[in-house]
Amino acid sequence: MESRDCPMSTCAAPAGSPCRTGKGKVALQYHTARFRLVPQLAKALNVPTPAVRKPGSVWTELPRPKGARTEPVGHVRLG
Repeated sequence: MESRDCPMSTCAAPAGSPCRTGKGKVALQYHTARFRLVPQLAKALNVPTPAVRKPGSVWTELPRPKGARTEPVGHVRLG
């Protein structure tokens, strides 16, 4: 789930960190746009933030995972 940055413009949590609310607190659930990036969760209705992430607490950026991608890998041919 947290292996990718959150694509929501209001959140923009980096890889390795939970989603956050507009007020800067840890969100109770990951944003839909983020968990849709994970094929196994594509049909999930919601994905709650684990208790260890302390939902409702002030959000602070966590260190990025060592394997976090910074640029797209490969290409896709559409047509």
